Amino acid sequence: MNLKTTYCVPWKTLNYNHVELNCAGSFCLPFVREAHDAYLESDKLIELDSLCEACTANHVANRASVRQGRSLLDTSSKAFRVEQILELKGSLEYCHHSVVFGCVCGAMGVDLFTTLTTYLFSSLRTVVAAAVRLDQIGAIQAQVVQTELQSRIPEILERHQSRSTDETCLLNPLVDVFQNTHDTMFSKLFYS
Repeated sequence: MNLKTTYCVPWKTLNYNHVELNCAGSFCLPFVREAHDAYLESDKLIELDSLCEACTANHVANRASVRQGRSLLDTSSKAFRVEQILELKGSLEYCHHSVVFGCVCGAMGVDLFTTLTTYLFSSLRTVVAAAVRLDQIGAIQAQVVQTELQSRIPEILERHQSRSTDETCLLNPLVDVFQNTHDTMFSKLFYS
């Protein structure tokens, strides 16, 4: 199906979102997977959180990851009252989103495949929603983009699900460069 002509979706939006989804797979999935596997080991989670802090050199992405992670941890601890989540709240220094997401899903008994798939779907949904808020695409076009790209999640998951945190990387550093300029804009697009 040729989305560019059939549905009038800007090709650059579709490509950017695909690149961003791949970056989430290559950089974040290792942290999600290892946190999921180690949700009972607080020392390992602290180590993962510190490693994520060291690997996230982009200050804008770092700030957003910490805010989202703290928000997820706070909400999960109040909503679910699971012992591992409550203990995590006082032990993580940074609370990076990918580490907290993996740990919360592990503590809640969500299997690894569902956790990784949900993380990628959530990342895709976030990027598509941002494109709508920035008026790059409309709501209907966003649904088309999301439908097209969510069909690629299994391929991205297959490629990155066994990657360790030692192998974490950004496949396209240009995305990181774009994000890094957010603080230099006259008016910020998003609060992060």
